[in-house]
Amino acid sequence: MSSRLSFAFGARPWAMAIALAGALALPCRAAEPVLTARPGVCILSSPGKTECVMAMDLLWNSNGAGHYCLYSSQQDAPLRCWQRASRGQAHVELASAENVSFWLQQPPQETHLAEIMVRIVSLSQKNPERRRRRHVWSLL
Repeated sequence: MSSRLSFAFGARPWAMAIALAGALALPCRAAEPVLTARPGVCILSSPGKTECVMAMDLLWNSNGAGHYCLYSSQQDAPLRCWQRASRGQAHVELASAENVSFWLQQPPQETHLAEIMVRIVSLSQKNPERRRRRHVWSLL
């Protein structure tokens, strides 16, 4: 075994010591949970429509099992909670005229572990940055 290690580090034992010290110095931190929304955008189809209504799925996963709750910017109470879970799914009926945020936290802590925003977009909204292209020789 020592011949293999000396071969891997070019017969330099100090290189192996530095590599081990660097690996031990790195903080061992659990990955943050990941929250996704499907679909992530609600499109208002008709020009007079102001409220978006759609069904959506919120999915989350984490490396460690624990007590997690899913919250929405539309209400104070959690949408759903999970005990000793490392992943979860919630089906939500969304009805909103404004963007809606969803986040995952571990009660009683109020820290948002993962957050996602579902945007409300209207096809009839005019984009002020977009300009109509004209040919250079067009005068009308």
